[in-house]
Amino acid sequence: MGAKLGRIARRAIGAGRRESASVSAAALGLLLLVGAALGDGISRTAVEVSDGLTWLNDDQRGEVVQVNPSSGKPQTRLQVSGADAQLEIAQSDDKLIVLDRRTGQITVIDLATLLSSGRRQAPPGPSAKVLIALDRVFVVDRAAGSVHNADPVTLADVGSPWFAGQPLADVVADDDGVIWAVDHGGNLHALEWSDDELKFLERSNKPVAGAGPRTALVPHERGVTLLGLEGGVVVRDGTGRDLTASTKTFGGEVLAAQTSPTGLAPASVPDAAVVVLVSGDEVVQVDMGQYDCPKPGRPAVFRDRVYVPCLGSGKVVVLDRSGRRGADDVRTAGGGDPALVFDDGKLFINTPGAQSGVIVDSDGRTREVVIRSPELPVMDPERPPIPSVPSPPPPRPDPPGRDNRGNGQNPQQRGETTTTAAPVTTTPSAGASGAVPGRPAGVTVAQRSNNGTSVVVAVSWTAAPDGGEPITGYTVTGTGGFSGGTQETRVAGTSAELVLPCAGSTFCASGKVDVAVAAYNRFGAGEAGTASWTVRPAAGTTTTQPPVVPTTTTTTAAPPPPPPPPPTTTTTTTPPPPPPPPPLPSAGAVVISTIGAGAHVYEKRVTTAPPADWASHTGRCEVVNTTLEATAPIACAGGTVTIAVDYGSNSIVVRAYAASGSGSVESAVRTAIVREPIENCGGGRICRPNSLPASEDNQLIGGGIGLLATAWLLTLRNRRLRRESGE
Repeated sequence: MGAKLGRIARRAIGAGRRESASVSAAALGLLLLVGAALGDGISRTAVEVSDGLTWLNDDQRGEVVQVNPSSGKPQTRLQVSGADAQLEIAQSDDKLIVLDRRTGQITVIDLATLLSSGRRQAPPGPSAKVLIALDRVFVVDRAAGSVHNADPVTLADVGSPWFAGQPLADVVADDDGVIWAVDHGGNLHALEWSDDELKFLERSNKPVAGAGPRTALVPHERGVTLLGLEGGVVVRDGTGRDLTASTKTFGGEVLAAQTSPTGLAPASVPDAAVVVLVSGDEVVQVDMGQYDCPKPGRPAVFRDRVYVPCLGSGKVVVLDRSGRRGADDVRTAGGGDPALVFDDGKLFINTPGAQSGVIVDSDGRTREVVIRSPELPVMDPERPPIPSVPSPPPPRPDPPGRDNRGNGQNPQQRGETTTTAAPVTTTPSAGASGAVPGRPAGVTVAQRSNNGTSVVVAVSWTAAPDGGEPITGYTVTGTGGFSGGTQETRVAGTSAELVLPCAGSTFCASGKVDVAVAAYNRFGAGEAGTASWTVRPAAGTTTTQPPVVPTTTTTTAAPPPPPPPPPTTTTTTTPPPPPPPPPLPSAGAVVISTIGAGAHVYEKRVTTAPPADWASHTGRCEVVNTTLEATAPIACAGGTVTIAVDYGSNSIVVRAYAASGSGSVESAVRTAIVREPIENCGGGRICRPNSLPASEDNQLIGGGIGLLATAWLLTLRNRRLRRESGE
């Protein structure tokens, strides 16, 4: 409705006549009044969400790759498993769940942060299956005969699972959210999840003669098609066009389409080189040998055509609904077996391990999509990404011999060693609008503290050249003779701290640390600027004391008489003052990395990735919702906790308390918006409130009346001008 009104208004404004201004104002005013009165279009919209991006698996690297169909290029690489994985992806516009059949590990990725929010272990091999239906996630164990409702964020069980009492042959979900399961005994179950009872309710249980352990299911918008090809039976149930038919029996594994329209359900039998089509009310057997496809894989239905990947043949055969050739074969790259992925109205042909795949558009035309891009950085979903910040302005040049950070002292007067590297100019790669950043200049290291067990050094630098693409952060790496040998942190600004442990080494007494600072943007990391620092011993530490000579007592001989005592010298030594208590970390630092959904609307999951001075703080820390004054303790070094929230805007910080109990500081504020639930707004849509607030309604109505009045005045003026000109 809103889009239609906007088009009407644009046509009125673009009429091009002398009275177009008044007509346009009148039309727009009328539209505003109609929108305010009816509460539709302008004041209430429902937008179907589609991210326009698709995730594909790269089994050889253990990665999932997000590709953009419009550009035909990859956007994101996530390392979700080890090499030679067997990945299966369940995806929607806001969910990405990856199952590695080799290990049985299931990982859920929060698409807002590209971080893993939960993991779950399933049996390795073919038994496990993951389904997404109506914003719910279901985890299936076919060998155990169980279906679990899993939390979409953590993958923990919600309520009670359903058990069939015997192994399951197949489990699918239709678009209405009904779970269909067929067990080894040939019973077809229809299940619905009850939020009130927190368990599955069995809507129907029908025995199907001829169905068994190799039976496969194809889900539709409503209902399912059962292909019991080992017993020669086909059943369509729950669709409003129910069907029971017989067909030729086939042995071996049955690979059914993952989804299809009600009137066209395909399945392949690789061992028999056959594709079975349930087309309308007929069952058609297609001999794929005639298409030089001796081993058909799992088919997919797209735009009333059936696409059949040919395993080991490097192509996809296209059939029409009658089983005849529907279009030319689609050739695939690489030596692996092509797999078909349907998402966002397009069909993707992906050959894991190949450099490129194929997109089939809605008109049947094909084009290439790049999947493997070595220059695209690989992200670790277990590690928070570098926060995105705008490029800082160039630093103001300092007078010679002065440093603003040292109150007029130059680095040598403060005992610092500074290495300044000239910026490096990089050349953008072909086809890109930017390049990796240049080298950060003015890298400076200063010792912040040394308590005998660890050394804290502060590192600062000037902003690196951005290479034509905004810098997203810096990696600061320290190497030396301390415990572990390497410490690294990532920050968004131009300063950082490193905590260097001394346990088992002499680093706190006389160590040296080499520091490297490298800038990152979406094209990768640039060249590092470097500096070094020699550690100053802790206060009160003496390094020239002679070794202590042990005294041995023997009982075999009398000791000689002692020599005369030397003159007594009395020395008064003032003991060094006790070290000051550890300072509080810096206030206003970016500590909270992500805020995600909790178990319910009144709860949020807060994850922190603190900078060095926060991570090494010895006092206590807590997450605070300052709007509600709700608190939750958290380790200062980082972690994830849940915090209470309420409708509206919630200001959330991390608060650090001094170890002595006197004083505290707060991190930078992150805002969590909780919107009130809206009735009749489900199915993966984003909706605005059913009606505007009273003040906005008044403004809308007032604006409409004002525009109508303006149109009336303009009309009178135009008539007067026509009379004066004699028209």
